[in-house]
Amino acid sequence: MGVSDKYKVILFDLGGVLVRLRDPISTFGLKIDEAEFLRIWIMSPSVRALESGQVDAREFAQRMIAEMGLPMSWQELLKRFNNWPDGFYPKAIDLLGRIPSRYPCAILSNTNAVHWQQVDLPGKFGNRFDRYFLSYESGLLKPDQDSFLQVSASYACQPEEIIFFDDNPINVAAAGNAGMASVCVRGPDELEAALLAAGII
Repeated sequence: MGVSDKYKVILFDLGGVLVRLRDPISTFGLKIDEAEFLRIWIMSPSVRALESGQVDAREFAQRMIAEMGLPMSWQELLKRFNNWPDGFYPKAIDLLGRIPSRYPCAILSNTNAVHWQQVDLPGKFGNRFDRYFLSYESGLLKPDQDSFLQVSASYACQPEEIIFFDDNPINVAAAGNAGMASVCVRGPDELEAALLAAGII
């Protein structure tokens, strides 16, 4: 059995992997480094409430300002948040086209309705993605184990038959703990190297 034959599903995060994100430190006017931002963001009660569909965008922005002590109005924060995604990496579109059609590809993303509508994944990739596991629809969030196990249950396969690519080390570690092959990648160059190493392309 070859390396690539182990995998029945290729699973991708969106932001930082397929979708370019503007620098969060300058975008939100923060005084921390990016590693600390990633740690805070993934566990933030305000972010988790938004991305699990529990609050609307205005309430999220108001909560986030209070949580992080940000010196701006909720309208300004929401404007910056909405402008955070900066479109698909052009090379990511090419990479997806190089993955053999025998591999089902899926998205596992902590996201919200506004950002999901902005990226228009079906419009860019047509039917290349088999399924979308979106936190605001399911209520399941990375790095919680249930968010990963829903994927293996949906495909009726074992977690180790899934390879997952994410830009946040916390999510990558959690996916590994759930049994998946998981790789931390930032952008299309690292994603290409990881797909090559796995024998997928």
